[in-house]
Amino acid sequence: MQARTAFRLAMLKNGYWPLLNDCKRPIEKDWQKKRPDRAEVLSWDRSTFTSTGMKIDGDLAVIDADIREPALVDALAKALGSRYPELFARGLVRHAGEVKEAWFVRSETPFRRICSRTWCRGDPRAPAAIAHRVECFGSRKTRQFGIDGPHARSETGEIIDSYQFAGGASPASTPRAFLPVLPKAAFAAACNLFDEIAAAAGLTVVKAEARQRRNGRHLRSHRQHGVRKRERHLSARRARRRAVRGATRRPRVAGDIIIPRAWHECDQMHCRSNQASPPLHLHPRFRNRADAHARQPQAF
Repeated sequence: MQARTAFRLAMLKNGYWPLLNDCKRPIEKDWQKKRPDRAEVLSWDRSTFTSTGMKIDGDLAVIDADIREPALVDALAKALGSRYPELFARGLVRHAGEVKEAWFVRSETPFRRICSRTWCRGDPRAPAAIAHRVECFGSRKTRQFGIDGPHARSETGEIIDSYQFAGGASPASTPRAFLPVLPKAAFAAACNLFDEIAAAAGLTVVKAEARQRRNGRHLRSHRQHGVRKRERHLSARRARRRAVRGATRRPRVAGDIIIPRAWHECDQMHCRSNQASPPLHLHPRFRNRADAHARQPQAF
């Protein structure tokens, strides 16, 4: 048994849901609905994907300190730890190769996402500007975080950095019930504290326009986005209808030659023909019956 398989089985026993990941990306379809058991985890032992993710569901929550400067991370940890000492006393601290950290706890009230403002040092419009933010994720929308194995690889497949937990406390060694339970206000406080720390450190707020310009995206409102999305949907639906009509339209037969109907031709099935109808040719047996029926007096 591989060491990563033993790690996944241990975290499964401690009340977490492991996921099979390719670095930080889950590779299984509908992973949001999956609850793997021991047999499924054992089947991952020979997989070439060596990273492990953890599903954030139930009462789990994460404070993702997406900050690239160690001084800012330490200042936030000190300020938040003074308000909620149990955060770092019993919570899990995950590193992903850089100074960025993720703090795993439990929440009294499930939520979707709480985030701070985005900050950077220098000109926000510069392409090389590094963004700093704090995002808190709850279980109202199912998410996952990589927790073990490679975090990133180079183009040649070499491992650049890996996931690590501080102090040896990880989901494989810490039961879920041992994690501290924080109120929803604690996650909002983490974002507000970082805004204060970033402003005091001289960082600049990155507005939405500058973020989209730096990422190369054109600005457009949500209303325009919805209208264009509906137009694309209707165009695709019309194309599908045309394809179905063309596939099911019956060809015309002239002798031994099959002549397909043109797109501009009307379907004559529901149209009354102006020409005289051709004579009805019946089998002799049915023709005698029809003649006998025609000779009978009709009651009006």
